[in-house]
Amino acid sequence: MNARRLRILCASTALAVLAALGSLLWAASLELPAGALDPRGVAGVRVEAADGSLLREVLAREDGRARWVPLGRISGWLIQATLAGEDRRFLEHRGVDWLAVARAAALNAWHGRVVSGGSTLTMQLVRLLRPRSGARVRAKLEEMVLAGRLERRLGSKRAVLLHYLNRAPYGNGTFGAEAAARRYFNKPASELSLAEASLLAALPRSPTGYNPFHPRRRRRLLRRQRHILALMAAQGRITADQHRRALAEPIAWESAARPFRAPHLTRRVLAHPLARRAARIVTTIDPALQKTVEEAARQKIERLSRQGVKNAAVLVVENATGEVLAYVGSVDFFDERDAGQVDGTLALRQPGSTMKPFTYALALEQGQTPATILADLPAHFATRQGDYHPRNYDDTFHGPVRLRVALGSSFNVPAVRTAEAVGVDRLLSRLRALGVGSLSLSASHYGLGLTLGNGEVTLQELTAAYAALARGGRYLPLRLVRRIHTLDGRVLEPRPPRARRVFGRRVAHLVTHMLADPAARLPAFGRDTVLDVGFPAAVKTGTSKDFRDNWTVGYSEQVTVGVWVGNFAGDSMQNVSGITGAGPLWAEAIIAAQAGRESRFHPPPGVVRRSICPLSGQLAGPGCGAATEELFIAGTEPRAVCAWHREVAIDTRNGLLAPPACPPAHVERRPMTVYPPRFRRWAHSRGHPAPPTASSPLCAPDATRVARVRIRFPQKGDRYFVDPDLRRAYQRIPLEATVHGRAAPEVRWRVNGRLVARAPYPYSARWPITRGRHTIVAELPGGARSPAVTVTVR
Repeated sequence: MNARRLRILCASTALAVLAALGSLLWAASLELPAGALDPRGVAGVRVEAADGSLLREVLAREDGRARWVPLGRISGWLIQATLAGEDRRFLEHRGVDWLAVARAAALNAWHGRVVSGGSTLTMQLVRLLRPRSGARVRAKLEEMVLAGRLERRLGSKRAVLLHYLNRAPYGNGTFGAEAAARRYFNKPASELSLAEASLLAALPRSPTGYNPFHPRRRRRLLRRQRHILALMAAQGRITADQHRRALAEPIAWESAARPFRAPHLTRRVLAHPLARRAARIVTTIDPALQKTVEEAARQKIERLSRQGVKNAAVLVVENATGEVLAYVGSVDFFDERDAGQVDGTLALRQPGSTMKPFTYALALEQGQTPATILADLPAHFATRQGDYHPRNYDDTFHGPVRLRVALGSSFNVPAVRTAEAVGVDRLLSRLRALGVGSLSLSASHYGLGLTLGNGEVTLQELTAAYAALARGGRYLPLRLVRRIHTLDGRVLEPRPPRARRVFGRRVAHLVTHMLADPAARLPAFGRDTVLDVGFPAAVKTGTSKDFRDNWTVGYSEQVTVGVWVGNFAGDSMQNVSGITGAGPLWAEAIIAAQAGRESRFHPPPGVVRRSICPLSGQLAGPGCGAATEELFIAGTEPRAVCAWHREVAIDTRNGLLAPPACPPAHVERRPMTVYPPRFRRWAHSRGHPAPPTASSPLCAPDATRVARVRIRFPQKGDRYFVDPDLRRAYQRIPLEATVHGRAAPEVRWRVNGRLVARAPYPYSARWPITRGRHTIVAELPGGARSPAVTVTVR
């Protein structure tokens, strides 16, 4: 060998070695994109109602829908049809079928064009994971190299099939066998027949060319199906009888709808961290009830639109479990003008009088009863912000009212007095124990107005708090999800939260009994309201300041329903109350939720029933007229017989009290109502007759009695504050006195020695407030004077 040939041989060998090394380096540099095998890049999430029906499907791909399912949930017919049509030696090769490659090369050379690719399922999977780029031959070589590497990485043929059948394109925006089966046949992939499976197996080869929704292309698809069935028969995958029946089977093409129900709920559960691992999320929603409540909300807001109402939110909760059965965040999720995508169940709003039941529950814990008499009278409370004058919704004071009536009729003044008695700190702490975490500021910030709903809460918090009363004082967080099916086939069931006791069973039952009492609502709401739903239901309405928010929350034995009506922008409604606004929607929702169930509120042990006087709250006496039944926690029931209704001895000659010395001929015993001193001025203003307070001077033994006077209000040492935002003329201190002994035509009121008022019976007046230290004296015409009372005004 001469030197020239030796040099050529060496150069050729070197080039061959370099080419081989280059090929090895090139092959080693090939890799799949990071995360390419992660199912989360393919799988959509199916959000279902409690019965398994679809609420919403979230697509994992922008270009279509996909669902990842285990291989065991894909029809065996589809697996066999896919192997028959795409890769008959799939189980024999290691990613590349060299016989198929050689056959494809020969065919392509014979025809002078590409008529066969020789790609295995593994090579097709590589193409799905790493779309082709560059020259066709180079791309094919890359797929061959990566196919072998992919099979080694996945470790089994089943894993290759799993990824292929969950990623393959089936046309019309569907990827994966499960999505395709539901798209074309409205059934899961596990239920595909042989005929349906062979049709789907044809689609990945040409998803557009075999489009079943295009008449001409459907004929091409059917020809491809017959070819696949013939291959399956020839390869022994099906019998001749199965082949014949599959060809004869009629195909029912169905285009599955893509619902978007309970949109606010589905959006919320999809935001949960576990949703990233989920293939299916089974919620607690009752789909039929959800539809009913959504339609009721839409119709109600249509009727209220003339009164400036644009939106509503509704929650229906199963008391036993805390599961949310219906979830309406707004009346129209897609309404951009009225912010329909705002979730009204999570919006912070002032709850109005719906806070009152919790105030009265605390009062019951402290020994008050539903029969406790509360004073619905003008009241003044010294606060950090100044003198606070609560008023009732009807701008009227109702005098002595039983706690039951004060709650049922939602009177403000008794509620504020009760909040002062139980303590705002304690009320706020108990509300937080009920899950109302939005009340995050201090008790001093809210003040006594907390019981009237001046703090902002959400409908979810409020509904859960009422559900705690429904289940006897035990609080449970709301529950939205029953099960989560993960991509790897596991089923996660969120652990049910443990209930915690917030109120005693007897206290909760008394509050429930009062809220369910139509008679307790009569003074404020009248008879036959929308709150009377035909079965026992405890319910409370609430309206915030300036009619910005309107609420109705209530419960039966089984379900709790919370309703908010208003505007997300905070615009005021036009005189929409709980009865006319949220009330009718609440009634429709709870009637629908209660259908087929029987509601009863069973009293727990330790609750007793007594017959009482409806005016005094004491045990009914002979002068009380129609008595009423009342419930009490054992040990708190009244012991005394009513002392408000009495027979009073009257001297018929002058109408004054007849002492024992009066001649019987001039004495008449008359039934009268004797109000306690604090209610006498109110009774007089309402025209209620009052018994005389002085004895008849015509009865000799009492002729020498002397009239005496004392100041009942204000009391010594009281302090008052001038409200800088309120006109001074409206800021007055009530002056009240009691006269004993002889009757007095009037009481003269002096402040710092100056006469400020002359007051006939019941001897009450009002003095315009003035800063400083003041001495107040009540004086009778005969000269008798009361002990002086000193007050301070700042």
